[in-house]
Amino acid sequence: MTVDQTEFEVGQTVTPQAQAIGSDGSVMQTSFTWSSTSPEVAVVSPTGQVRGRTAGATTIRATAGGVTGSLDLAVAPMDLSDLLDQIRTERGLPALGGAIVTRDGLVGMAVVGDRRSGSGPPVTPDDRWHIGSNLKAITAALAGVAVTRGELSWDLTVEDAFPELDAVMRSDYRQVTLRDLLANRGRIRNDPPGGTYAGPDARTQREAMVEWALTAPPIGPFGEYHYSNPGFVIAGAMIERALGGDFEDLLVSELMEPLGVTSLGWGPTTGAGGMDQPVGHRRSGGSWNPCEACDNPPGLSAAGRAHLSLGDWARVTQEFLLADQGHSSLIGPSHGRTLFTGLTPMSSAQNEYALGWIMTSRTWGGRTATHSGSNVSNHSVAWLGLDTGVAFLALTNAYQAGPEGSLDAVSAVVSALLAQWQELP
Repeated sequence: MTVDQTEFEVGQTVTPQAQAIGSDGSVMQTSFTWSSTSPEVAVVSPTGQVRGRTAGATTIRATAGGVTGSLDLAVAPMDLSDLLDQIRTERGLPALGGAIVTRDGLVGMAVVGDRRSGSGPPVTPDDRWHIGSNLKAITAALAGVAVTRGELSWDLTVEDAFPELDAVMRSDYRQVTLRDLLANRGRIRNDPPGGTYAGPDARTQREAMVEWALTAPPIGPFGEYHYSNPGFVIAGAMIERALGGDFEDLLVSELMEPLGVTSLGWGPTTGAGGMDQPVGHRRSGGSWNPCEACDNPPGLSAAGRAHLSLGDWARVTQEFLLADQGHSSLIGPSHGRTLFTGLTPMSSAQNEYALGWIMTSRTWGGRTATHSGSNVSNHSVAWLGLDTGVAFLALTNAYQAGPEGSLDAVSAVVSALLAQWQELP
């Protein structure tokens, strides 16, 4: 078998040529049966035309008369650079990244622009981006891993999780569960006073936040939606107590490493004056001002203080798509669907908050989950079509509030990625 190119992109096609050679060396006239060893990577038609579906490797086989020939092919993700760079230029952003991923794997990805506005160097595919509150769903997934293994329960109450606070914990919170916290319906306030995250390390700061949150007056009635970073901090503290370690380490060892994710880190992506990773920016005076140290305090990790590469975020997102269908390698079928079960009605009658996700619906995705994230220096957004099994990710190393701001920019990327996806054969 021969082919003009052994490497091609998702959406492209190649047509291998096969010949059946007789024992006398002559070419025999016969038909072939074609197959792909990894149809999730590339499919092959009855006539031998091969089309890339997701990034990866496959072997194409042609069989005739009981004899099989094979050819190894590599499929690269669709290059979205031109598409993203057009949006980045129009919006005047330092850098921009986007990805399309399905249950089968990565379809397309690109990062464009500069790590630091105006002075480069350019971003690379391995660079790490801050995803802000898009970590909330990942915190819920870690809980799902522990619940699947019987080491934690969605119904664990804060009263049982923090017995040392029995004398000071308000009765309003005693029966609030891990599930309630992850669904933003536990009445936990989101307005801690300055200095609440007190202590020399992340775990000490979490414990301080837990005590403040469980002794402060509640906000609203139980079951009403109130977005709460401290609520997720409490959930993170419950997870680390159940699993016996620090939340940051557990997220890596129990979720990220088993998924093959190697780039997760915490806090700012780079140090003062550094340009080895994308630097966060804020808009002021008509220009982008870099801020290497801008981020949340260490104790807020479980609510959103992580960075990772776009490719690794796509890998985690693929696992989410699989988890919803009961096919996660780490989270049991019922618990995977729990992550995407709306529990808390939001201001829009059509939306509910699940466990780190806003549940809605779209024609292209059916049941659809979304969330945005920002540490007010970076911005990210994720959209998952759960029924169709496709997701779109977008991020930038910049933040600007209001209309025409950074959320509008990453949302424009998602719209462009969706259009690109819909054009694929």
